[in-house]
Amino acid sequence: MQSLSRRLGTLAVATAVATAGLAVCSTAASAKSDLAVGVGSRTVALGGTVRVQAEGDSDDFGGAAVRICIDGRTGRGAWRQLACGPQNHRLQLKLRARHRGILRFRAQLVALTGPHHHTVDRTSAVVAVRVR
Repeated sequence: MQSLSRRLGTLAVATAVATAGLAVCSTAASAKSDLAVGVGSRTVALGGTVRVQAEGDSDDFGGAAVRICIDGRTGRGAWRQLACGPQNHRLQLKLRARHRGILRFRAQLVALTGPHHHTVDRTSAVVAVRVR
């Protein structure tokens, strides 16, 4: 009888520890980040102005500074960082369409996690603009 009560006590303690562990894990995963990128028009004439805006926020890195950046590429070329804005806010950019084809843009939230060390928190979906 004493063995059964000892086993039930051990089971109750193990259940309580497991429940507490799950509660700690679920609260640790509650950090939020949000990011969106948009363009003024999906089609622009050659020589016209392309307006790109990005908006984002993140608290995934605690007190580390998080900036929003806009990247762009032409056709299938490499991504280039076009501009970075202040911490956790909005960034607007105006570019001149100099070549025909498809321009693609994306936004990234970038955290400064150490001296000269940047970490990408989140990357937005890609938006495209056709230059005719």
